[in-house]
Amino acid sequence: MMSPADYIAQLESVVREQMAEIDQLRAAIGQKDQELDAVLAWIAGDAGALETLQSIYIDPRASIPWKVRAASSALPFERSKPASVSVVVDFKSRVRDARLTTIEARRAEWTRQEPLDLSGPTPATILGGDHEGDALSPDPAA
Repeated sequence: MMSPADYIAQLESVVREQMAEIDQLRAAIGQKDQELDAVLAWIAGDAGALETLQSIYIDPRASIPWKVRAASSALPFERSKPASVSVVVDFKSRVRDARLTTIEARRAEWTRQEPLDLSGPTPATILGGDHEGDALSPDPAA
């Protein structure tokens, strides 16, 4: 059997443990209340969504899971994505324009050249013959 002094000491120890646990629970509830207050302020219109998320993940009293959720939700609004650039090229029209440019350049070159003298003698060709008809006429021996 325990002495009354030992029994009282044991009860006091249990009471201290219970009080410490109650203080931890109050702190956790207070922390949740602060996080809830930030969300309620946003709902009431006192703060914007981004400001609310920033206040949660900056708050040193906020729990780690709340900080991570708030930071990951705020990230796309704090760091914008680079603008996407789309280049549209009409290949068909570019090819057509290049061909027309080439045709115009050739036409300009042809107009700068001397005109052919069609009334003069026919020049020799690689098939032979000195004058008109010799190169393409059938062989007289045949």
